[in-house]
Amino acid sequence: MLFQSIQESDPDRPRLADLGLLVIRLFAAASFAYYQLARQFHLAVDFLWDGADWELIGQLAGRGFSSPEGMAVAAIGLQIMTLLGVVLGIFTRISALLFALMTGFVLFTPITLSPSLNPQALVLYLSIFLGLACGGAGRLSLDHLLADRRARKRAV
Repeated sequence: MLFQSIQESDPDRPRLADLGLLVIRLFAAASFAYYQLARQFHLAVDFLWDGADWELIGQLAGRGFSSPEGMAVAAIGLQIMTLLGVVLGIFTRISALLFALMTGFVLFTPITLSPSLNPQALVLYLSIFLGLACGGAGRLSLDHLLADRRARKRAV
């Protein structure tokens, strides 16, 4: 007797794995934003509006990067945008890949974003966001919703 798989009743319906991907996206982005990014964001705002010192600029200048001010502000802005993309599920693969590249840069260029960000945490974030870049956001995302809407318009 041959093995026959059970056909799904509705292949577009979200499954438990999609809920798991949503939870992973939310918790990974929220933990990075709360523990690492919030402090840097406040320092960036103070630097831009009040001209306060920002140790990230000193670290980048110490590594020999040209225009460390622009690079620091752009990196923090890009991290915020990519985390929003991952949380909302819009352009998830691109956002996760960009975030993984920035995390890899921080890992291999020893830059201190926060005291709690050690190499083990960086590797954890790197693996989570590389997994999202390879696998996507699942069915509980704006990417899937917009692709489904486009497919319905083409079918009509």
